[in-house]
Amino acid sequence: MLTQLLQVGPMNTPRLAACLVLPLSLLPLGSCSSAVTAASSTTSTGNSTTSTTNTYAAAYQAVTWASGVTVAFTSNCSMTVTSSGIPPFHNTYYLTPATGSQTVVATTASGIQLAVAAYATSGISTVNKVSATFNICPTKATSTTATSNGPIGIMTSGEAIFDPYEATGVVAMADNASYTFTSGGVSYTASFIDQCNSHAAGGMGANSGSTWHYHAVPTCWTTTVDGATGPSHIIGIALDGFPIYGGRDVNGSIVDPTTLDACNGITSATPEFPSGAYHYVLPITSSGAAITTKQSSLTCYAGTVNSTVVATMKKFGCNMPFLLADGNARLPDGREVTRAEAAAWLTDMKKQMAGMQMATDKMMPDDMPHHNAMHHSSE
Repeated sequence: MLTQLLQVGPMNTPRLAACLVLPLSLLPLGSCSSAVTAASSTTSTGNSTTSTTNTYAAAYQAVTWASGVTVAFTSNCSMTVTSSGIPPFHNTYYLTPATGSQTVVATTASGIQLAVAAYATSGISTVNKVSATFNICPTKATSTTATSNGPIGIMTSGEAIFDPYEATGVVAMADNASYTFTSGGVSYTASFIDQCNSHAAGGMGANSGSTWHYHAVPTCWTTTVDGATGPSHIIGIALDGFPIYGGRDVNGSIVDPTTLDACNGITSATPEFPSGAYHYVLPITSSGAAITTKQSSLTCYAGTVNSTVVATMKKFGCNMPFLLADGNARLPDGREVTRAEAAAWLTDMKKQMAGMQMATDKMMPDDMPHHNAMHHSSE
């Protein structure tokens, strides 16, 4: 059944900068073919992609995950990943969407007002555990499925990866901002998105939980896994089961983003698949930095996912109003409203969250298979 509903801030207090993470249901996002009985390239089931999917399963079994992450292979085509959610790299201070009482120190290009938050004391270090079960024998679908503003996969570092967009619909990597200040005689630079291309959703106050996530290639992690210029290895898995890679090919050359399909996918050789296999790429520039366009992350799934769940997961993103420099606030659907209207919207959203939790619990039988289901618990 569902894990507990995440709460960001007290439920009885409307807070404009709190990111509401709606309950992630355990509806199946894909199914693992029961005909696949071993992670072997010689198994035949009459499916032309079986040998490739078996190779995927073998590759995932060989992946090294970060500390704080446990992986269990519950069947030949099923992998459950459980992570503490704690980022392996973080800064002392961050910029987070400002509440009405905080001092605004920076504003993004899209108008989001930001305040300084200390990682250790602001709530963003109180992370939510992430647990997900994936179909590791993926197959390509006849058509693509759009990703949503929320978790679209898990990286081997233990953090979630989101699509390229913030809740306001702008490309996150193109809407960053930084602020340099001195505290205790030490100079600090706080950023909305850090040098690893990550930040927290939620965690804006006491008793809140944050979901740490990337919007682009996790460069701090790829440096650890691949080296500065080495070939990219598997650094994550998308909800459809296909692997996610950094921006270099099997020879260590930078992958040209124009060679990728609409979902950032490509069929080519990698260290895990020397004969070639379909996988996603998080592109980089010639300097090795993440690109800042919508290709920074996945905008669609090429594999088989459950359309009902994907539609529902559009509600699982960061549903928070952002305070704007003009004195108003912007809702996740793009509407600009007064701050009072935003507070009322937030109160209504919390009521919907409670109703969704009850409705989903009623529709979920205890024996429903949990393929490719991502869920969170705040512990």
